[in-house]
Amino acid sequence: MVLLLAQVCFASLPVVGKLAVAEIPPAVIVLVRMIGGVLVFGVLAQRRGALRVQARDLPLIVVCALLGVAANQELFVQGLARTTATNASVLAATIPVFTAVVAIAAKREPVRPRRLLGIGVAFAGAAALVGIDQLSTSPEHSVGSAMVLVNSLTYGTYLVIVRPLAQRYDPIGLLALLFALGTPMVAPLGVAAWSDMPPVDARVLAFLAFLIAVPTVGAYGLVQTALRHADASLVAAYIYLQPVLATLGALVLLDEHPTLRLVICGAVVLGGVWLATGSARIRRR
Repeated sequence: MVLLLAQVCFASLPVVGKLAVAEIPPAVIVLVRMIGGVLVFGVLAQRRGALRVQARDLPLIVVCALLGVAANQELFVQGLARTTATNASVLAATIPVFTAVVAIAAKREPVRPRRLLGIGVAFAGAAALVGIDQLSTSPEHSVGSAMVLVNSLTYGTYLVIVRPLAQRYDPIGLLALLFALGTPMVAPLGVAAWSDMPPVDARVLAFLAFLIAVPTVGAYGLVQTALRHADASLVAAYIYLQPVLATLGALVLLDEHPTLRLVICGAVVLGGVWLATGSARIRRR
């Protein structure tokens, strides 16, 4: 349930984020999300007394802040502003693939054929659902697409290397540290872009408040909690639910109608996720 709720939160980012970057510079969105994360996670961690960290873990925490928070947010939002929503959705779906490859290469997880099969099946369903046939190869979208792809690699790597920390530290306290360390990394671009900000009206404030609360605090908090109990590749496999959830959200919010493609591709994605999670159940027996 935690992983499912995390994907609901993350699934809102491509849609709301695409609307937001039309009015707010991408670097400002990233900076505001980071500051919001520092404030929320910092206050919660302080109340829980969870801000202590061992000195030997600081180098790894800094690397995790760079890969999983600063680079992850900067590359995705900047890439989203420079490519199509379809490109971003398909390329972001490579995160579980990168996660599995890094986990196996780093010998953090053994090769599990069933999980790898599930990841492949779910990727096929997600790519078909968002329309891999509509991928844009236009030069004007190439930079943005490359940024989203690199983001997938950085976040997949983060999910693998952060897991030992997630098992030792309180998830909220760890996130408070990651966001605090990551904020200076994105601040130069964010501050420089602030001059291009439109007048801050109610619509802009609503965008920023939503982006802090749902795909930042909600999504990161739930994923970090899940990493205490599940393999990185399993956590990543749930990412394939995002296009399904985003499409279902469009049906509700935009009054769109369900299609046969949604039903078939959604079933394929769910089947792939079931295969991937099934390997975890077998392993625990």
